[in-house]
Amino acid sequence: MANILVVEDEPEMVDILKLILEGAGHSVSLAHNGSECISMVEKGRFDLIMMDIRMPKINGWEALRKMKEGKLLNEAKIIMVTIEKGPGVEIFGLQDIVADYITKPFDKDDLLRIVKNVLKK
Repeated sequence: MANILVVEDEPEMVDILKLILEGAGHSVSLAHNGSECISMVEKGRFDLIMMDIRMPKINGWEALRKMKEGKLLNEAKIIMVTIEKGPGVEIFGLQDIVADYITKPFDKDDLLRIVKNVLKK
């Protein structure tokens, strides 16, 4: 299926996302902050990046901006993962690369539906 990079700093959430996504047949790589994400995207190619917004070192928005400026995203689709009720004003300027978002806590079926829909785009 898809090659997915999960970027999340909460170990429990990393485990949940990995379990759900691998259970659906996807290959999952992990990064624990924006810096690790950028480094991994420089070295590899991903179909989808699921990015937490609030992380140490470099947050999700800043990591996306850096990857966009460096033209590192190629064809990767982006889903933002947040505890906020919506993506907020920070999405301004990144609408062209953020395909969707999901709020924590999330339902497994909702997550898989969003992933499937984004990968189809």
